[in-house]
Amino acid sequence: MEPTNDVKKTDQNSAGTGNSSSELDTLLNTLRKTGITAILTMNKNAQMAMSTWAHDLVNQYNAVLKNNPMKLKDIRKLPCSKIDAKLAIKLLLMASVPKGVDDDIVVDLRNKFISLGSFQSIDQEDFPKLKKYINGIQKQSTDIDRSSFPELNRYMGMIISEQKVLLHEINSFIIDIRKIKKSF
Repeated sequence: MEPTNDVKKTDQNSAGTGNSSSELDTLLNTLRKTGITAILTMNKNAQMAMSTWAHDLVNQYNAVLKNNPMKLKDIRKLPCSKIDAKLAIKLLLMASVPKGVDDDIVVDLRNKFISLGSFQSIDQEDFPKLKKYINGIQKQSTDIDRSSFPELNRYMGMIISEQKVLLHEINSFIIDIRKIKKSF
């Protein structure tokens, strides 16, 4: 049986950490099940492994964002699941906010988190229309028939809806981290 795409991506992400894939999977599953604060109960080696994983994953995700500047992006372009991307960004935020790291880094990570909403499952029958539409935009054609791709409105609605939820989630997370920082 061939491993799934997410399993392959996890294996690739663990290559540089010095941890085996099964050790990294165990750590990730702990974070997925019990929440991001579980990292505080991990030993230093596990925390370093998770930090390395998060940095690697966010760097891969950043490359995907740079290579796909359009608002609507195919979810298959992500280097991992949305859940893992959110987890990695939150791990980096946990490390950045309490240390008083420049707000530019926090804003950048927040924007990356919200950008996850741009990644949607695109129906196969919409690909040719989408490609034609994008090529027209890239050529700055004034005769683009925007009505020929009304499905774009459906995708844009999904993006906006998901990004609203992501915005609320990440803003609440950052506020919580700052409250914790102030209480120590």
